[in-house]
Amino acid sequence: MTSAARIKRTCPRCHDVFDSDAAFCPNDGSALEPPGGPLSDRDPYIDTVIHGDIRIKSVAGAGAMGRVYRAHQRGIDRDVAVKILHRELSGNLPLVQRFHREAKIASKLQHPHVVEVYLAGQLPDGALYIAMEYLDGMSLATAAAAAGGTMPLERALPIALQICDAVGEGHSRGIVHRDLKPENVMLVHRADTSDWVKVLDFGIAKVSLGEQSMETAAGLIFGTARYISPEGAQGATVGPPGDVYSIAVMLYQLLAGKTPFDAEQPVGLLIKHIHEPPPTLRSWPAAADVPEPIARVIMENLAKEPSQRAPNARALGNAIAGAAKEANVSFSDVGVVARMSMLDAAPRRVVVEPTLDDAAAQAPPALATPARPVAPPMTPRRAAALADTTANEPTPQEITGRPAPAGVAHAPPKRSAFVIVLAFLLGVAITALALQYVSTQRDEERLAHVARARNALAKSQYVEPPGENVRDLVQIGLAKWPHDSSLSKLQSDAAHELVTRAMAARSGGDVAGARDLARTAHELDPTDGTASLLLAQYEGELAAAGDAGGELSGARVTLDVPLGRARPGARAELVGHVIVGSSRQEVVEPRFVVKGPGLASEGLVIAAIGAGPYRGFFAPPREGDYEVRFEASVAGASVRAIRTLNVTR
Repeated sequence: MTSAARIKRTCPRCHDVFDSDAAFCPNDGSALEPPGGPLSDRDPYIDTVIHGDIRIKSVAGAGAMGRVYRAHQRGIDRDVAVKILHRELSGNLPLVQRFHREAKIASKLQHPHVVEVYLAGQLPDGALYIAMEYLDGMSLATAAAAAGGTMPLERALPIALQICDAVGEGHSRGIVHRDLKPENVMLVHRADTSDWVKVLDFGIAKVSLGEQSMETAAGLIFGTARYISPEGAQGATVGPPGDVYSIAVMLYQLLAGKTPFDAEQPVGLLIKHIHEPPPTLRSWPAAADVPEPIARVIMENLAKEPSQRAPNARALGNAIAGAAKEANVSFSDVGVVARMSMLDAAPRRVVVEPTLDDAAAQAPPALATPARPVAPPMTPRRAAALADTTANEPTPQEITGRPAPAGVAHAPPKRSAFVIVLAFLLGVAITALALQYVSTQRDEERLAHVARARNALAKSQYVEPPGENVRDLVQIGLAKWPHDSSLSKLQSDAAHELVTRAMAARSGGDVAGARDLARTAHELDPTDGTASLLLAQYEGELAAAGDAGGELSGARVTLDVPLGRARPGARAELVGHVIVGSSRQEVVEPRFVVKGPGLASEGLVIAAIGAGPYRGFFAPPREGDYEVRFEASVAGASVRAIRTLNVTR
């Protein structure tokens, strides 16, 4: 089978060759083609006519959800883009329903920085499609790569403000994007502006996975894991603050050249978004000169709690523009800068559109309350008039029709009535004191119980010993005080600690131990999405290694050897992982053996360094394909993994 590293794409204009994960040329923005001919010649949808007058001409790009084509609408003589989803996704009925509904919502967004959607439908073979405005430009991801990974502040800020304006328009209409990333932002030419932003895929990125496995789910979110919000990583409902987080991540990357978090696996990225604090923006060399007010706004909007971020994208844009003004940073006016620098005088109340997988609980209508007349202010003239009016008011005799006691205008209250009122007030005070005493006693009991649970957590007593562990104490406490947030937080903190320990155990090679820790975390807090993801991942690894829960022999060890691309004479890092079922199984004589051009026939043996993962370094002497073999012995059995390292100039 051909290695993915061997597949290259060629630019039809400048003829440079790029890796297979690139869809557009970073030099001129042209759609890349593989060697041997245009990609369009091999695509079954070329020359297909959609909706009677839209003919597909060529492939413009590809992604995890489908392909984007350049097409021509003959009726009004314009180029359009047609996005066709992979046919296997069309069998998911909830996805089809969501697709049509969200495409309808997206078509309502008329905004200069949002791609215009024309129509949506389904092809005869079942594939779903959307026809939209054709954009002749390049993605923000490609533009950033072409700029060397970072952009100057004067260029990055206008781009970020345009994204905020576009996404903020969606938020004002109750639409949350949910999948903001550089690949979903296009930069096109408009008049004399070369970085005019167009945001793609409003409302159609989030799909219902239905009964698909956790492994499939992790694969689908791999492209978005670097930009996903903490609540999105946990599978919770994502509102406007989730989009704010993603925009902050993108701006962080444009200035620092790196996203806040990185990991080899998507699950690792999700866990870091949920649990780890992001590195300070100015701690990266490329962003060391970013003004403090701007860096502060970015870091504040990378908060884990949605309530601690800007409430929507336009509010974030206002904060960025205000910080730039505070730092005396000037940048080009792209049509939104002046507007974004002014806070909304009366922000509208945003009601997020419910989706098929979001609860759409309707609040009961508020009861109308009659308005009370407001009394005019008391002035001397009004006081005199009021006195005259009072003097002319009818007497009690006139009101009741009964004669008043002779010689008495107002009868004084009887002493017995005074005593009754006094006794009543005294009773109320005694009752209040008694209730306060009982409440104080119960509060002291609650605080003592919380302290016991906190002490158990400090001793790492998660589920043992019985009655004095975090799980038991939290369950008992919540039964008595169901609304105590400190108990719920202790439960969550314990699950987070177990997740961290599980990841450490997995890094050390103890997959079975990592699985047990993840299972305990899931039992302790079933709402912790990270624990669920890790448990599924570790159980899958053990199942692949032939272990369903017991001992794992050396003959059933699996290996993973991720290799980077290399150039002639440049040192390439080789990394090997040995996955074992128990830390008791020793890994012996790990090494790399490389064969290929310029090397002896028996190959070059490179000793592996480290205690797992194992690393080695190799400088290929020339271009070509090198076979790299990672070998080791576990429990007396030899194990190996082979990969191809492609070396090009």
